[in-house]
Amino acid sequence: MTLRPRGLLALLVGAVLLTGCGGASASDTESGSATETVSLRVSGGIAGVQRGIDVSPGGEVFVTGRGGARESADPLSPAESEELDTLVAAVDFDDLPSRSVSESSMDRFEYRLQYGGHTLVTDKSEDLGPVDDLISHLNSCMQKRG
Repeated sequence: MTLRPRGLLALLVGAVLLTGCGGASASDTESGSATETVSLRVSGGIAGVQRGIDVSPGGEVFVTGRGGARESADPLSPAESEELDTLVAAVDFDDLPSRSVSESSMDRFEYRLQYGGHTLVTDKSEDLGPVDDLISHLNSCMQKRG
């Protein structure tokens, strides 16, 4: 079979178009990166604190203050966003317990972390490795904005 130049060109253009429409690249779907909203709620303590932060995949930030009002806040800086992606990637959400709270302690803060359909409630009394780092980072981002 002999292809004419015009037929060969059409074949090459078609192949290039099909590969360009191949969907998300590996970097777009990398497991663990912040491809979904990450939420942290902090409650408890002696003063009965209630506050939270939600960070969308695009870096949009909403902070919930003591009065319960949810407000838009400054987006994450590039450094904060990169740190968030790194920390989310380090956490194996499938292996997390749903609850890690010491029932014998009182007046501790409880941290409710939500990501990708997973929820963890912890008082940070037990070392949960990278989850603790993620909670600390989100808490820091929240404090800077509210």
